[in-house]
Amino acid sequence: MSAVPRFGRVATGVAQKHLESFAQMTPGVMSAVLLSADGFEVASLQVGRGGAARLAAMGSSLSAIGSAIAKEAGIVECSRMIIESDSGTVVIMNIPDARPPLSLAIVAGDGGVLGQLLWAAKNCCIAIARAFRE
Repeated sequence: MSAVPRFGRVATGVAQKHLESFAQMTPGVMSAVLLSADGFEVASLQVGRGGAARLAAMGSSLSAIGSAIAKEAGIVECSRMIIESDSGTVVIMNIPDARPPLSLAIVAGDGGVLGQLLWAAKNCCIAIARAFRE
């Protein structure tokens, strides 16, 4: 299921463009999903049939778990969660100051550099936040 009508086609179209640019400029990115806090896909890139909806749902859950752990640990907020394996990385990153809350879930293969992925993802999140404020 998609959350496009809830967010409007212009903002989701701009977000889609940012995801495409992010993937083209960042080595190793296999897929990305912009998701709402309640687990719905807002925009997605290179995710197989049904995969975007599942990644959005799981990404939302992981974001909530990260926030709960951060709160329990006494730190302000979880801004991102990183899951690494020998074959790749999954990053769930909150979109700063997004109203309603949004997150970006990224799946990257083992061919990329984590620091470069995180830097590019952060810039993508900032650009998407700007698109949803306008």
